[in-house]
Amino acid sequence: MNRRDLITAAAATFGHGLVGRSLAAAAGPELDRYGGWKGKKFQATGWFRTEKDDRWWLVTPDGNAFLSFGINHFHPNFWNADYNRETWQKRLGVKSMNLPASRNALRSWFLQTCREYGFNSIGVHNLLSVLNAPSAVMPYLQPIRFVDIPHWKTEIPDRNFTDVFADDFARHCDRLAKQSALPIKDDPLVLGYTMTDCPLFTAEDCRERPDVIGGARREARIGWPRRLRNLSEAAAGKQAYVEMAKDLYDGDIGDFNTTYDTHFDSFDALARAEQWRPHTDLSNANETRDNIEFLQRVVRKYYQTARDAIRRYDPNHLFFGDKINANTDALDTILPVTSQLTDLVFYQMYARYEVQKPGLDRWSQRVDMPFVNGDSAYTMITDDMPRPYGPVADSLEQRIEWTEEFFRNAFARPEFVGWHYCGLIDANNRIPSKVDRQHSGLMGGFGEPYAGLRDALKECSESMYRIADSSG
Repeated sequence: MNRRDLITAAAATFGHGLVGRSLAAAAGPELDRYGGWKGKKFQATGWFRTEKDDRWWLVTPDGNAFLSFGINHFHPNFWNADYNRETWQKRLGVKSMNLPASRNALRSWFLQTCREYGFNSIGVHNLLSVLNAPSAVMPYLQPIRFVDIPHWKTEIPDRNFTDVFADDFARHCDRLAKQSALPIKDDPLVLGYTMTDCPLFTAEDCRERPDVIGGARREARIGWPRRLRNLSEAAAGKQAYVEMAKDLYDGDIGDFNTTYDTHFDSFDALARAEQWRPHTDLSNANETRDNIEFLQRVVRKYYQTARDAIRRYDPNHLFFGDKINANTDALDTILPVTSQLTDLVFYQMYARYEVQKPGLDRWSQRVDMPFVNGDSAYTMITDDMPRPYGPVADSLEQRIEWTEEFFRNAFARPEFVGWHYCGLIDANNRIPSKVDRQHSGLMGGFGEPYAGLRDALKECSESMYRIADSSG
């Protein structure tokens, strides 16, 4: 049995697993086995890819137009909390919610839920070891986290802003790529590879915050420019910083000293100086300019090294890069660099469409590429979710209105090819990790749907290709 036959057989085993199979029978356009629209054909390559005609599209391995409406946050511990464990055991017909005892039941429930809501792909925040066992049956994103600097962590050691210019980093990327990419290089259901969840890039990303997703105060982070410029002369990152400084100041150490109020007699002396500038003067426009220029060089090296490592073991699939935080200035700052190295723009922005629209207008004028919002939704306060993350609606009706508004306007845009929804069930304050901040789901913690929201998403998903095709 070949790989595609195996996938089809696995889908049939679950009865509703493969999206193309489950949605083809529903109202709407005729879909292929991957959830792609048969009404718009492109060349079939056997892999997901991108193509532009009157608008941008993802293209399924069979050569049909595809838009990704994905779901995030399948984390089995959300179904196995003290308050809801017994309910889910009864609902799923299992004696224990612990893995692996509940694995098959959870997977079947997940695939059935995707069918009911119209989701056609698995986003980046999901436990693939459950959802893809024994084999994948839905298009999915494969994360490889080459650096550990996500925005949501309350503690990130300075060393996590690793020296991406060092040979050790290249070896690290090679090792992770071989581990994660090589085993799935022939899987046609791979949408592509992603990296870090909203990494801390800019000074705005790294500044002190009184509150983060976890609820605790977060100290300021050092960031890549500050860390690498203060390393020793032996560090490749320090050498890269000095080379940048020479370029920006045309080899004039005096001009550099004027900016930083330093007294180096040469750029070689700068190279030898450790911890010479532990802090950044935010009122110094030249220092801000230098840090942005160096950050862009760091990100370019990071992306080149990571992408090359992945393609060394898997030349077949798309490279999404990081999910970049568009609620800060990160995407505006590094898009000129990342867009040269990725196959599309993968971003995160929690905001109503009217707030996202100016950014999408601006970014799509700068780069001619497809865009995917990889994690966002609209939320509301409940008794168990007093502090939900994201735009907070006043009522379920308003939440539904905002959801439909974003879906229909975003997918009508010629560059927009995907939205991955956050998340499945309410991650409320009865879950230990969610005491301080919560996430709204499609249904409550016991599995009771927000019925109007389910109907709205199903209707939107069934009209997705019609919305996109009329955009031209």
